[in-house]
Amino acid sequence: MTEKYVTETVKTEHMTLSQLVWRMFGRQPAGYVERVLAFNQDLALQSPYLTVGSVVKLPIENIEADTRRRDVVRLTD
Repeated sequence: MTEKYVTETVKTEHMTLSQLVWRMFGRQPAGYVERVLAFNQDLALQSPYLTVGSVVKLPIENIEADTRRRDVVRLTD
């Protein structure tokens, strides 16, 4: 089975994979960065910052929302 994906070209310097995922989806699903690294094995060989012009394949199937309830921490009452 082949997985559906979208491609995104890195256009700015100092872009990390997690920033790219956040820009594309507005969130970072649990385990998604690891899934992208498995899909693009050459990215793991680069520094933490992606090279401008790199094409990243982002799988789009089975992106589940992080539905865990999070407690709000307030610094003041």
